[in-house]
Amino acid sequence: MKDIKPIVAANLATLRKENGLTQAELAEKLNYSDKAVSRWEHGDTLPDINVLMQLCDFYGITLDALVNENTEFEKQKKSYKASIGYRIWLCVLSVAVVWLCATVVFVYSQIVNAARSDYWIVFVWAVPISCLVVLLMSKGMPNRNIISLICASVFSWSVLTCTYLHFISYNLWLIFVVGVPVEVVIVLWYKIKQFK
Repeated sequence: MKDIKPIVAANLATLRKENGLTQAELAEKLNYSDKAVSRWEHGDTLPDINVLMQLCDFYGITLDALVNENTEFEKQKKSYKASIGYRIWLCVLSVAVVWLCATVVFVYSQIVNAARSDYWIVFVWAVPISCLVVLLMSKGMPNRNIISLICASVFSWSVLTCTYLHFISYNLWLIFVVGVPVEVVIVLWYKIKQFK
């Protein structure tokens, strides 16, 4: 079995130099000491898998490129960025389809049932549905944890808002009190995910 420490060390040094960074600058961006970066680049130690993935995201390459010799990093970067760009645009397209469906339902309901004017609620329901779509499609995107936190928060508050608007005649404004512990759970879940 071949030792990958020297391969990773050489690749880390090459990537840092290609990006015009000193060891101290890289260490500052990653919240590590410059001594740790120096040890990684000399092959004394190997960063743990979480740090390796952080480095891959930072440089825009795959883990496979980092642990193999003779890697063309520029080609890897373009491929990685294209993959991320594809995922982002697919997510944007999916959210646009949700809003297109909401618009079609609204217009159709206005044509068929012009006497009623409460069909605007479909646009309010499009918000939590859009959040679900983003949550499902954000896998593999950079900053996924932050995206998940924001989408989960917006989802919970928008579902409460939709419920309130549907039952406004029942004076359910206290339903928003439920949102506070739900928001606490969402934030704590996000913090726990950060420790993984």
